[in-house]
Amino acid sequence: MVILTIRKRTAGLGVVSLLILMILGITSYTLAKHPNMDNWKKERIVIDKVETDKKVVALTFDDGPDPQFTPALLDVLKKHDAQATFFVMGKKAESHPQILKRIAAENHEIGNHSYSHPDFNKLKRDAQLEEINKTTAIIKSLTGQSPMLLRPPGGYLSYDLMEMSKKQKLTIAYWTYQQDSKDWRNGTKAPAIAGHIIKNIQPGQVIILHDGCPNSMETVRAVDMIISNLKEDGYTFVTMSELIKIGK
Repeated sequence: MVILTIRKRTAGLGVVSLLILMILGITSYTLAKHPNMDNWKKERIVIDKVETDKKVVALTFDDGPDPQFTPALLDVLKKHDAQATFFVMGKKAESHPQILKRIAAENHEIGNHSYSHPDFNKLKRDAQLEEINKTTAIIKSLTGQSPMLLRPPGGYLSYDLMEMSKKQKLTIAYWTYQQDSKDWRNGTKAPAIAGHIIKNIQPGQVIILHDGCPNSMETVRAVDMIISNLKEDGYTFVTMSELIKIGK
């Protein structure tokens, strides 16, 4: 989250600078969302949750596959017979093809999270498209599956991205704002991650977590806690595409 402190003498300059940042789109999504976000959600081009009375949610994981964390996470999911969606980086999928194949073999969903996780704000449209298409091709070549979902790095959104996604038949897979536990932050422990998610749980949510960051073993431990707790409360865990179908 961005916190601004503006001195009185520089208030005008500070406001102008903030407006420029927002126009350029380089502020955090926690500060301001894209002005057309609500329309895209209504059109179901961007999905961050679904409306349902069923106690069902989607666990999603970004930035893998990782040779240490992803197999450990898959073991936890298998233990609980829970399904999830993995938004993978093409570069890491190339380096760890067997892990990607295991994700697919265990009936989890694989989504596109770009090839190298660049800052899309700094890339031109063609470079963004290359990041997306390259990753789709890698996923398809290794698993035989064509991803249906795209989670842009950093939650980047733009009109160009919407147009490209439509042409590639990809839905923008966002996440439920209240369910971002910031599990990727070093030093964030499993009980805090799990506690945040359990406290804020509601049917139809998309929960964002990470299996490709230095802190991801804490995430693995947290997922064990989350599933155990929420299953007792009657929740089930499905892939994001399955959740989208439930919400129709």
